[in-house]
Amino acid sequence: MSVFRHTALCFMAAATMGLFTTSARADFVPGASIIDPGLPGAAEADVWTNASLTAGGNPGYGGFPGSAAWPAPIGSSQGGDAGLSKLSGAAYPGGSSIYFGGFSSAQNTLGGTLAVQDGTPVAGLANVVFQIQIGEAFGYDFFNHALPVLSYNGGSQNLAATLSLVTDQVYNGEFASPTGPKPLYINTYILQWDLSGIAGVDGFSIAFSGVQHSQIYALRLDQSDVYEPYAASAAVPEPASLALLGCGVAALFVKLRKRA
Repeated sequence: MSVFRHTALCFMAAATMGLFTTSARADFVPGASIIDPGLPGAAEADVWTNASLTAGGNPGYGGFPGSAAWPAPIGSSQGGDAGLSKLSGAAYPGGSSIYFGGFSSAQNTLGGTLAVQDGTPVAGLANVVFQIQIGEAFGYDFFNHALPVLSYNGGSQNLAATLSLVTDQVYNGEFASPTGPKPLYINTYILQWDLSGIAGVDGFSIAFSGVQHSQIYALRLDQSDVYEPYAASAAVPEPASLALLGCGVAALFVKLRKRA
């Protein structure tokens, strides 16, 4: 079977299964794709709505290019007492989002590093779920495509998520690349950490770095004292997972045709 046909079957299979879905910018509602994951046990949630991440709700945080220090963490607008802090670089509450400022027009240029921090987690913390809706710039959202990492008790463990998924994508136009126009997306990620094997967590931080000109539209942090793997039946797999899943289904389709 030709490479072209195999690739086409991969995408056809993924589309047929409804795994890779996008919507148009005209349909975009900031924060609408952020969900309640329904954690078991004693749970707590912090939500940063779109309005809570804009200049209108955060006077004194500076403007473009975003190098000014933040006077304080941006507290969640709903729920607990977690805060969004700027650790380094250029980021500020803009007119419609947290904007990673800068003057570069090159792909994958570091804009800044932020962290969601909670110094009063639930007792017996075992389960952390973090959601972020972030818009790409020149094909990147996170710097080096590196997903958020978790550290605890003031350390720098930088734990990768136990589970990470893209749950929603919104088409947001195109950018020029050496090989022609490429699509831009606003992505919603959900990440989960299993901390059930770590005793005595009395504070934690989830850090991430955005590229210049990327934008954060909404955030949500959930935590509980019971770990249960998140089941995302409607989630959009990350690109590598999608390719593997789609190609696996395509291969099965070809095998069944040969048997027929």
